[in-house]
Amino acid sequence: MDSLSIGAEVRARKSGPHVEKRLNAAFVRNAPQGRHADGGGLYLQVDGTGARRWLLRITVQGKRRDFGFGSATLVSLADAREKAREWRSIARSGGNPKIQRRIQQGRSTTFSALARVVYDRKFKDKANDPKHIKQWIRTMETFVFPVIGDLSVEDVHQDDIEKVLDPIWTAKPETARRVLQRISTVFDHACARGLRSQGSPTTGLRRLMRDQKDKPAHFKAMDYGDVPKLIKTIEKSNSVGALALAFTTYTAVRSKPVRAATWDQFDDSLNIWTIPEGNMKSREEFIVPLPMPARAILLRLRDNRTHASALVFGSPHNPKKSISENTMRKVLQGHFPGATVHGMRAAFRTWAAEVVEANNDVAEACLAHTLGNSTVRAYKRTDLLDHREVLLEKWAMWARGEWEWFANANNIDGEIFRRKTADL
Repeated sequence: MDSLSIGAEVRARKSGPHVEKRLNAAFVRNAPQGRHADGGGLYLQVDGTGARRWLLRITVQGKRRDFGFGSATLVSLADAREKAREWRSIARSGGNPKIQRRIQQGRSTTFSALARVVYDRKFKDKANDPKHIKQWIRTMETFVFPVIGDLSVEDVHQDDIEKVLDPIWTAKPETARRVLQRISTVFDHACARGLRSQGSPTTGLRRLMRDQKDKPAHFKAMDYGDVPKLIKTIEKSNSVGALALAFTTYTAVRSKPVRAATWDQFDDSLNIWTIPEGNMKSREEFIVPLPMPARAILLRLRDNRTHASALVFGSPHNPKKSISENTMRKVLQGHFPGATVHGMRAAFRTWAAEVVEANNDVAEACLAHTLGNSTVRAYKRTDLLDHREVLLEKWAMWARGEWEWFANANNIDGEIFRRKTADL
């Protein structure tokens, strides 16, 4: 063949990928081990185990890429060829087929379906507060799903979310803020997965909403001057709820670690309580130096322990189950209506500042609050354990009404002191 004939033959060939269909259905079912080309970058890969799957090798944005199309027993030859044709077309136009596939998936995924996926992943270990876990999905079902639940993740716009928030933004301001945060979490997941072709529709939305006039609600706290009256009464009780409340007061911790406390968290001498990270709001292990009255409560409970449960404050009806979050609240409000268990921490903090003028870092460390920014914490690696032990011991003395030790304390007016101690 002369050079002119060869050139004519080359010009007669079609430009672009070679897509000659070399395979057939019978060959796909019985193909031997190896990689078999169908043309246009589509291959049948047969492994030594007999497993067979489709592969597409194409150039995407200047780089050679391999994509899997799934098992050849589930995806037919015709479907693999059609998908290969579609992906080659996307690549030729400068797009990325994988990204395009994710966006198509986003169009076929409803917001409610993705929200439930996020919910299951977020609370998979169930380590969070059960009440919070239920509230997360319940607010979605109540306020969000009826409005945008059936919309695809790709198609939700900012004005759709405004329709969710507008009725509750000022009527239920705290709930509205939580709803917005939870919607944002779902769309953060969608964007990270490539299920949206554009960013989250929640970005900047809060700044566009009208002002909320509500004031932050704080836990109602007892006056620290009333704490000894409470302790004097409840320590006479043998109820688990009363003893748990007294222990919570002495240690200034949140109620959850107390309710979940087990005997193996305490050292043999009952001087140190190591709260595991799963029981802490900060998700970090926390060590509490126990003041003497708190140790006395533990000794009292240990002497009467039946070994039926590892819990320190087990339910009287079922020792293997912790007391509920309402148990201590009912005891407290039986003596001081409206007061909250969490508010006892505020009573401690105010006392520390006003009565003994405690060092701010020490007082905050007693409450397991984070001290400073990440840079400060990186260099200030101390838990102030010894200082906390002294402060908590003083607080326990105050709570037990041993106020003679504080008669000359700073900021305590003599007449106020006499009036506060008159009933003790």
